[in-house]
Amino acid sequence: MKENTLTVLFLFVLAVAPFSAFAQTASIDIVTMKDGRVLKGQLQQYKPGQTLLLQTEDGQKLEIMDIDVSKIQQGVELGTQEANRKTNELPTARTRGLYANSMLSFAVGNSDDEGVSLGAGFSQVFGKQLGDVLGLGIGVGIDNYSRRGETVYPLFGELRAMFPSKKESGGFYALTGGGFSLGFPRKSLDISKAEGGPMGYMAIGYRAATTEGVDIYMDLGAKFQSAHFERKLYNGDLEVRDIDFRRVVVRVGIGLWK
Repeated sequence: MKENTLTVLFLFVLAVAPFSAFAQTASIDIVTMKDGRVLKGQLQQYKPGQTLLLQTEDGQKLEIMDIDVSKIQQGVELGTQEANRKTNELPTARTRGLYANSMLSFAVGNSDDEGVSLGAGFSQVFGKQLGDVLGLGIGVGIDNYSRRGETVYPLFGELRAMFPSKKESGGFYALTGGGFSLGFPRKSLDISKAEGGPMGYMAIGYRAATTEGVDIYMDLGAKFQSAHFERKLYNGDLEVRDIDFRRVVVRVGIGLWK
């Protein structure tokens, strides 16, 4: 009887052992990078403040600088929502690196001779996100402020602040910028002389990350622009306009990272 009991116990151990070994390895380590990437595998070595060695799910061994790591999760059980989450299902918004933002703007404001005046513009900004909050950039653009064809071409600098958010896929931001705009004659619209001037703007908005790695930006703000225009009228008179545009601006656009 005793021998039979021992035999049963022995067979039970043999049967359970593989499942026990599987249970011990049925977990994964997740490393979230500051640039938004999420790496999964088994952590082989970790030297705090220096480097860590991660063997990824496809067998590669990656040596990663600790300064580039945002978060480390060890022993996450397979089958949980965190372990099954894929980067292309829940995109993570980048917080550091070089960026390029392309923005289309729509402006509205009062004009003495046109009443409510509508305008549009486009800007391209190249910058660097220095940390989780602060980013600096430089940009160029084109802004039209009225149906009369009063157009300027701004050159400017931009400061932006990204507000922390519990949602990894996006968050609010604020920005401000300023510079100087250029103006050029437009003979087709009888504008014989055009000069730009100081320009400034501020806005608040929301950024959403996408699965394709492209950020979507939407913001609302105000823009101020000084300019000088001279127009030759049909009767031969010269119209001279020194203008300080003040516009409410709605912008939408995309952002790319490197």
